[in-house]
Amino acid sequence: MIINSHVHINTDSNYFFYNNYGLSRFLGEMKQSGIDMAFPTLNPKVSIFRCPNDCSMNCPYVQTSAKSIESFKGNTNAFAINNNLNACNCKSPHRHRVVITKNDDGLVLKCKTCGKVILKSEIDPLRSYNIALIYMTKPYRHKIKPLIYISLCDATIQTEIDFFEENYPNEFIGFKLHPWNDQVSVAKLRIYSSKPILIHTGIRELESAKDAITFAENNPEIKVVVAHAAALDEGVLRKIAQMDNVYLDCCPSVFMYESKLTSLFPPNEILSPEDIYYTVLDFLPSNKILFGTDSPWGNSEQELAVVRKLKIMESIREQILFKNAIEVYLQ
Repeated sequence: MIINSHVHINTDSNYFFYNNYGLSRFLGEMKQSGIDMAFPTLNPKVSIFRCPNDCSMNCPYVQTSAKSIESFKGNTNAFAINNNLNACNCKSPHRHRVVITKNDDGLVLKCKTCGKVILKSEIDPLRSYNIALIYMTKPYRHKIKPLIYISLCDATIQTEIDFFEENYPNEFIGFKLHPWNDQVSVAKLRIYSSKPILIHTGIRELESAKDAITFAENNPEIKVVVAHAAALDEGVLRKIAQMDNVYLDCCPSVFMYESKLTSLFPPNEILSPEDIYYTVLDFLPSNKILFGTDSPWGNSEQELAVVRKLKIMESIREQILFKNAIEVYLQ
């Protein structure tokens, strides 16, 4: 059995990165790769969270810069169909970040870089997208069990958790938090949830794996899955080994390895995608590691090939591929 515990899919075309990766495409990927079950969450690059003043909205270099595209090996197709600042070759790119804030009029989706108001709302604007994900995947509930992606806004996060737990208790199995996308650290969050939480981590300040550990310490009753190998922070890995409520995934190992100079962890002695798993296994017991692909950033066949190539006991491989996901999300 194989369970993909970390994957993103789109509910429509209103996403500004990997905007063609919808349910039908992922179902085909599951079938081709032999994945039996998946726990998808929304693609975090929802179009409403993009400031129209961001350089990448109209940058001509995004689709034509061969040098930029070459730097993202294995992902050239993404930059042929998406307009994203990571592929921008401007001399002075203007990066804008959109966040949710609360004022006297309710919630405001606003660019913290230039101050432009994108949207005003009474509820988390992601709610409708999450509901769409629930209904879109419902016919496949035996093999597709969603995670709800909620904004890191003090005024909305508990409200959204309560809303989905009360109204859709059997239609999803956990939540996803993305501190970098929301420009908010999870370190000070204290929330109440009956379901596990997957947290994006990386090397940038707001997405620190240390913050995810602090969150897990502050919320000991919640099972926490730290994404992206905790940026291979050895101090964090040691803590995860000691914490009963914390787990880890290592995806997308191929993408992380190929972009290790600019992506989720700094350069070190990682000589292959398999070394990411080996490094984690040096610190963690095997019952704490979950398989995922982070598709469409990762590729299911490539990620499975990495796990199958690992020189480990078959019982450990089974823990990584499905047994640990069952323990975290389905029990």
